[in-house]
Amino acid sequence: MQLQNGEYVFYRNNGVCKMLDVESQCMDGKTSILYYKLKPISDGKSTFYVPVSVSDEKLRYLLTREEVTGLIDSMNELESESSQWSCNRRELREMYAKVLKSDDYREISRLISALYFKKRAMEIQGRRFSTMDEIAMRNAERLMLEEFGFVLEMTEAELRKYIDDRITIRQKE
Repeated sequence: MQLQNGEYVFYRNNGVCKMLDVESQCMDGKTSILYYKLKPISDGKSTFYVPVSVSDEKLRYLLTREEVTGLIDSMNELESESSQWSCNRRELREMYAKVLKSDDYREISRLISALYFKKRAMEIQGRRFSTMDEIAMRNAERLMLEEFGFVLEMTEAELRKYIDDRITIRQKE
């Protein structure tokens, strides 16, 4: 991956970042390594340094506008698989972590959809949605909404309404 200054990328589990520079640093006092210097759009105080040599594993180019709208439109078609999930909390936690680290938006969308339906079913039964499920849903939404909002140039509130409207329209078709 060859990044240019000012280019935006997605840094796995950290969100959308702007590439500021390529810097050579010597952390061990012997070997100089090239790093991409990244500034996350969600936190102006943080800076990330990603070795250029492993950037293909840690960074990816942002989705295109067409890819984002295609993913949003396909959310109606995603099946809720929560009924097939394990009841074991440790296994669920591992599955959530695996999906969130996967950087696969189809799987992340499927997770959000399944957790949404699980939450709604629990509310109907008068039961409480677990903290673990709530955190997984919030983290999945954070990853997805940040990149989708950035690509579509929308605030989180505008994006949520846009997604709701697109899903409602596709359900009526």
